[in-house]
Amino acid sequence: MAQFLDTSSDPLWVFFIFLVALALFHYLLIYRYPLSLRQWKLVEYIWVGLALVSIYGIVEEARMYRAAITIEQSKREAMDKVAALENWFNVYTEHACDDMAQTQKTRPFCRWVSDKNSDLKLILANEDFPMDVPINFLVGIEQPFEGIAKADREIVGALHASYISARQQYLMSAEDTVRSGLSALLVALGPMLFAVAIAIKFAKVTGEYRLCK
Repeated sequence: MAQFLDTSSDPLWVFFIFLVALALFHYLLIYRYPLSLRQWKLVEYIWVGLALVSIYGIVEEARMYRAAITIEQSKREAMDKVAALENWFNVYTEHACDDMAQTQKTRPFCRWVSDKNSDLKLILANEDFPMDVPINFLVGIEQPFEGIAKADREIVGALHASYISARQQYLMSAEDTVRSGLSALLVALGPMLFAVAIAIKFAKVTGEYRLCK
């Protein structure tokens, strides 16, 4: 497989394969064993079939390239969102428990935000990316806590939702980068098959031209 990839990724080797195939098909199908006009019509199926197989390989490679780009983008977005989420909890833990802990009304919020902050730090410390911050992580924030405004609830909710979305996009893109053995083989052979298909097409044009003179 590695040798096929090395050959297919080198334009000089692909062009060399095209020239060899072109010379071979001209020699065999035009001079050595000349085909009739009817037989050349059947050859059409061969070169078109090879071209379609090679196109599948090209499409598969494009899909992989798109998935790789999406992985980088979604990872960057997810890391930004989880960092912002961590910062939000750090700020509100300090705000609620240091500045407002003396009031009876703000103590429930202090306990909630402290517990969630500890849970988040534990997740980030023990999991590699993509860290699983659960969908129900913010459960309890809907309570009528003193010390947090509606806008701030919406901010932390949006940060958490954005992280979940970016993480899911990352996982889906990572799955798209997994190739089957057949898919990997078609990607590796795609440029070479296309070169052979074009060589057959050139030979077909030459053969039909000679028969029509």
